[in-house]
Amino acid sequence: MKNERGITLISLVITVIVMIILAGVAIYGSLYNNGGFINQVKDETKKQQDMVQSEKDKMNTVLQDVEDEWGIGPNA
Repeated sequence: MKNERGITLISLVITVIVMIILAGVAIYGSLYNNGGFINQVKDETKKQQDMVQSEKDKMNTVLQDVEDEWGIGPNA
């Protein structure tokens, strides 16, 4: 039995620890570096907010035109 070769528990634990560290570094790097996932989400959110504001402005303009033309609304 002394000649049997195999992976020891210590080498297995060390391998798992190294893999966890590498995964943590990779996840952190992809989420928080410049141009990473968080920045992309922020950029997309800003674009959507700008688009919503633009649509609100268009709707307010149309509503104001209708109010002026028909003589209705709070300022009539």
